Amino acid sequence: MAIKTYVSSTTLSASDMNTYSANSGYVYVASKTFTTTSSAQQIDSCFTSTYDSYRILWTGTGSTTGNDFLYFRFVDGITPVTTAAYYFGIVQSNTGASISNSWVGSQTAWKIGVIGDNYGQNQMDLSSPQAATKKTFTSNFFSSATGDAIWGINGGLYNATTQFEGLYMYPGSGSWSGTITVLGLRKG
Repeated sequence: MAIKTYVSSTTLSASDMNTYSANSGYVYVASKTFTTTSSAQQIDSCFTSTYDSYRILWTGTGSTTGNDFLYFRFVDGITPVTTAAYYFGIVQSNTGASISNSWVGSQTAWKIGVIGDNYGQNQMDLSSPQAATKKTFTSNFFSSATGDAIWGINGGLYNATTQFEGLYMYPGSGSWSGTITVLGLRKG
């Protein structure tokens, strides 16, 4: 974002206010709210060349009394991509256990968080889904389930240069409900 320095007694023009004050941070792109279902949720056409980076938020609950993973795939056109090009690592800690970590490659989806039956949230930062370059993400998550609570961080790589238009998310098992929100990071 551009920066402009003002001096005392400067009159602020509408143009300066629009250029320097309003052109910052995240912009709402799309969202989807859904009630109890076992179906994956897909948002098409949410990634465009307007933004290079995105923040994807999920809040809600699942049906699993012991947390299960939350998965993410890209969408090419309207088709979820299952190519084994998803690589990721996770560091997490659950109730009463020490911190654990893992790294896996050549998967058909990213594990981006966890989901349980009490409440959960996931915040994922995604780079370059529309660019002809490899894609990366970082994520932080928390989930509370009847049998356990888990928090953690993770990140990964999509090891190909395909350009994508949308997202596809689903729980590892059971049903889920909540809201997925997609935000684009303004270019300044």
